[in-house]
Amino acid sequence: MALYLANFPKLKQSMLAQQGSSVFVDLQFIDELKAPEDGHCNDEELKLDESIVVKHAYYFFQIFKVFIGDLIFSSEEREISRQYFQKVSAMDALRVISVELQFIYDILYTKALVLHFKLSYFFRFIAFTHIVSAFILFNRLKSDKIHAPDVRITYSLLLGGIALDVISLLRLILSDWTVAEFKLYNKKLSQQYSFLNNLVSAMDHLRKPQFATCTQPNATVTYKVLNTPLIFQRWSESISACNFFSEFLKESPRKMHKQNRSWGILVLCNICCFPIFMAMKIISCFQQAGGGTRVGGGGRGAFMHDRGLMITEMKYVSKNPFINKLWIYIFEEVRRKAKDANDLTKVKEIFDARGGMFLQSIAQEIDCGNLSAFVTGANYDFAILTWHIATEMWYNMEKQNMNSTLRNEEREFSKILSDYMMYLLLNKPSATSVVRGTFEMTVDKASLEMMQNGCNTTNVERLCEKLFHVPTETFNLTSPLGEGMKLAHEMERLREEKWKVMAGVWVEMLSYAAIHIKGNEHVLLLSKGGELLTFVWLLMAHFGCFYKPEWGISRERFHMYRPAR
Repeated sequence: MALYLANFPKLKQSMLAQQGSSVFVDLQFIDELKAPEDGHCNDEELKLDESIVVKHAYYFFQIFKVFIGDLIFSSEEREISRQYFQKVSAMDALRVISVELQFIYDILYTKALVLHFKLSYFFRFIAFTHIVSAFILFNRLKSDKIHAPDVRITYSLLLGGIALDVISLLRLILSDWTVAEFKLYNKKLSQQYSFLNNLVSAMDHLRKPQFATCTQPNATVTYKVLNTPLIFQRWSESISACNFFSEFLKESPRKMHKQNRSWGILVLCNICCFPIFMAMKIISCFQQAGGGTRVGGGGRGAFMHDRGLMITEMKYVSKNPFINKLWIYIFEEVRRKAKDANDLTKVKEIFDARGGMFLQSIAQEIDCGNLSAFVTGANYDFAILTWHIATEMWYNMEKQNMNSTLRNEEREFSKILSDYMMYLLLNKPSATSVVRGTFEMTVDKASLEMMQNGCNTTNVERLCEKLFHVPTETFNLTSPLGEGMKLAHEMERLREEKWKVMAGVWVEMLSYAAIHIKGNEHVLLLSKGGELLTFVWLLMAHFGCFYKPEWGISRERFHMYRPAR
C-alpha cells in the first residue's frame, strides 16, 4: 500500500484532485503564520520551538507538495508564504524547509502515508495484542518436554517482537507527523493530551539544530556550522565541492573540519565511513577499467576516446560542513529580490535571472562594466565554468583581508558556491540535466587548453599565478579557459568589491538552477541525504519567485474560510 501511494503518477493525481477542491483555512492560524515576530528578527536566532517549526512546516507541506508534480500554488497560498518568510529569521526558515523536505521524503521513501491511517492504528493494536497473548500463553502452557534452548530462543523472539513494537510506537508518537497534527488540531488541550504535550515539549531541545565551530584551512577565521546529532538530523548538513584546478592536479579540494568534535566521535565516523569509501573505490576501478586509456590530469571518467578527452564525473570530491552564514547570505539575497515580486513581469525577471539581475542592482555603487556579458552572453554551463575559473584564480592569488570581515565572508561564500556548482553539474547529471547542456564537453575543452599551455605545476596557487600572467592572446577567447582568464582580468579593477560581485552572481546562478529543475528530480536528491540546491528551490517558491508558463505565478481558485474556534 505504501508503494502504491508513493509513486509519482498516484501522487500527482491526488495533487490535481486537491487543487480542484476548496480549502478551508483557519484565520487564526494564518495570523500566527503572518506574524512570528513584529518586524525582522536576528537571522542567526532560533526563535521558534521545534514543535512549532514542525507545525508550520506541516502546514506549508500541505501547500507546497504540489511542486513535486510540477504544479503551482494558489494566489492566497502564495501570499501567506511570502508574508511568513519575509518576517521569519533565516535559520528558522532553514528549519521549516528542512522539516518540509522531511515530510516529502517520508511520503516517497517511507510508510508514513500508510502508518498514519486510523486503520493502520487498529492493525498495529491487533498485532501487538497477538504477540503479547502469544507470550502469556507460551509462558503458562509450555511443556516440560520442550528443550531448554528452544524455550530460551522462543522467549527471545517473543520479547524481541514486543520490544520492536514498543519502539515503533514510541517513534510513531514522537514523529514529525504526530507532533504536527497534535499541535495543529489540539489547541485546547484536554486532560488526556497533557502527558503527550509535556512529552513533545520535553523533546524540543533535543530535536533543535546543534552547532559547532569550523576553521578555514590555513587561516584563523572560524565559522559557525550545523552539527546536529545523527539521530536527529533531517538532512546531511553538508555541502560538497569539486574544483576544476584540483581535478587537473589530481588532488582533493580544500576541506573544512569541525573543531569541537570529540576524538571518539571522529574515530567512530572514520570506522563507519571506511566500508563506504572502499566500495566507492572499487566501483571507481571498475568504471576506469571499462573506459579506455587514461591521460592528462582528468579525474575519474577522464579517458581517451575517439573524440579526445572527456570528463564525465570528477573523482576528487570534498564534503564540507554547512556554514550558517552562507545560508543567511543566500536567504537575504532571495528575500531582497522577492520584495518586489508582486506581478508577473517582475517574477519572470527573477525566475530567468542568472547573475545579470544582481549586477544591475549594484550598478549604481559598483561599476560592473562589461561583466553582464559573462553571464547573459553565454550558455549557462559555459558561464558556470567561466566564473568558476575566475573565482578560483582570485581566491588563490589574493590572501584574506584581515581588516574586512565582510569581504572575507563574501570571498569564502564565492569559493563554496563555485565548487558546489561544479559538483552539481558534473556529479549530479540526472538532477541538473535541464540546465547543464553539454557541460562535459565544456570542461573537456578547458582541460585540453590547460595542457596545451604547459601547466605542469603541482600546486594550485602557483598554477593560478602562472595562468594569470600568461598573455591573454595566448588563449582562445571563445573557450571557457580564455573567457575565465578574461573575466579574472576584468575583476582586477574592482579590487575588494569583486567578492561582493562574485558572491551575488553565484547565489543567482544557484537560484536559477534550483528553480529550473523539475520537482521530481529534486526529491530524488532527498534519498541521498539532501542538497542545498533543493533548499534553495523551496526557498524561491516560498518567496513567490516561481513561474510556470502554463500557470503563471499562481493558479486562481476560491477559498472558503471558516472562523477559528
